[in-house]
Amino acid sequence: MHVFELPSGVEVELREMTGAEEELLTNQRLIRTGDAVNQVLRNCIVRLGDNDEPVVKDVLDLLSGDRLFILVKLRQISLGDEVELELTCANPACRATNLVTIDIEELETTPYGEDREFDFTLPGSDRKVRFGYLDGHKEKRLAALKEPSISSAMLIRIIDIDGAAPSKKLMNDMSLRDRSTLRQEMLRVDAGVDTTLEVDCESCGTRIRTRLEAEPGFLFPGVRL
Repeated sequence: MHVFELPSGVEVELREMTGAEEELLTNQRLIRTGDAVNQVLRNCIVRLGDNDEPVVKDVLDLLSGDRLFILVKLRQISLGDEVELELTCANPACRATNLVTIDIEELETTPYGEDREFDFTLPGSDRKVRFGYLDGHKEKRLAALKEPSISSAMLIRIIDIDGAAPSKKLMNDMSLRDRSTLRQEMLRVDAGVDTTLEVDCESCGTRIRTRLEAEPGFLFPGVRL
């Protein structure tokens, strides 16, 4: 078994993934609903803090930074430290394949602080926003949306605005300045493992931006999906 400290400070004990987890992660229906990752985490978490019989609710209660950290560590203990990726250049005139190797041990992890809710004053409207972190429950609700958007991703984290419940209309009416600064504040307080990848195309120099977990080679090295 393998023991790690989550970004939230909780200790987690993991077992390696097996063929059962690979089947879950290739089930397109379960992937769309978010249930694939939830079940994989449930299967592979042997102990969560003092809880040695974690259930799906415990997995959903985890903050998103902890959930991604566990997924990255599961990949590491199951398949090794190095991840070999084939990144396609986004430039339509190029579309070259770039071979990139990532060492999981070198990924930076930011721990969570003690706060779980944050107050922020919008610079344009001077309205007071209270928001929290994403967790598994919120991720599942986002996955269930037919057309998830930037607004919905922000809205689901907002607890209230000037003491009142937020709404889709309010988000749509919010100025770009307020939306942008609020989004930046949410990113600023977020924690967990940084899986952002930015490389320059070797053929044309175009910047390629992606996330490690979004690439097929992360969980399925050598397999073309």
